[in-house]
Amino acid sequence: MNSKNLTLVKNQLRAVWYKVKSHNKKIALNVAVIGVLFFLFSQRELSFQVSLGLPSALSSNSIKSSKTQQASIIPTPSDWWDDIKEKQPTIEDELNLANTATAVGAALTENQKKEAAKFSNLGFALNPGLAKKLGVSPEVVKFKKQKCLSYIEKYAPIAIEEMELYGIPASITLAQGLVESNAGDSRLSVNENNHFGIKCKSKCLGCRCANYTDDDKYDMFRIFESPWYSFREHSKLLTGKRYKHLLKLDITDYKNWAHGLQAAGYATNKKYGKTLISVVEKLELGKYDRVK
Repeated sequence: MNSKNLTLVKNQLRAVWYKVKSHNKKIALNVAVIGVLFFLFSQRELSFQVSLGLPSALSSNSIKSSKTQQASIIPTPSDWWDDIKEKQPTIEDELNLANTATAVGAALTENQKKEAAKFSNLGFALNPGLAKKLGVSPEVVKFKKQKCLSYIEKYAPIAIEEMELYGIPASITLAQGLVESNAGDSRLSVNENNHFGIKCKSKCLGCRCANYTDDDKYDMFRIFESPWYSFREHSKLLTGKRYKHLLKLDITDYKNWAHGLQAAGYATNKKYGKTLISVVEKLELGKYDRVK
């Protein structure tokens, strides 16, 4: 083979080598890419399998739960609360002394409590001879009168404030509260903080109501967050269109206020005005009426 032919063969072999070398690079690159993808996929698969294979008690939430459960079974001395109760045996008694009426009621026997439940709180205050006529024990009479006095003591400051703001005699506000709520013991006043029998309006937006039988078994009455809101709503009611003419009366003219409320239809009881006047006079509520 001459040198020319030899050079030609070398050039052809070199060209073939470069082609093979380039092809191998592509193969190597493809293999590398496939290897990387396989590695990544295998890692995800491994992680997924490990996660599924973990016992539930080893998950983070379960570990927290397990710690809580363990903490709950730590033995606690059984006598610590008994020790506190022994050292403070009069906590309940002190709560019973929250007001005088509660204290007087706590002193009644079971039979006297049953006897007291038969009468309204205002009955003996308005009719002093009723107790003797019915043979009611002095303890029951004292309890009933004290219920009225405790109610007045508690709510007189609110009634006075409403009088100064709205011009309604405090004596009338207190008398109506006593009558309408039975001195704070009616279901409506206890459950709904409604001390004046205030009913829901036909369009009562933003207020809550409850059904209590009054003039009708379907009557709906306002629910208040506290008794104070009941007193404030009472003031707004009496300064509204139906009753505002009464504001022209003197602040100490409780008699005409009482008759005026009845005439304007505050209650269906035909003796409502006389009852309010009797409450004001028997319980001396006129002393709270004054001009600011």
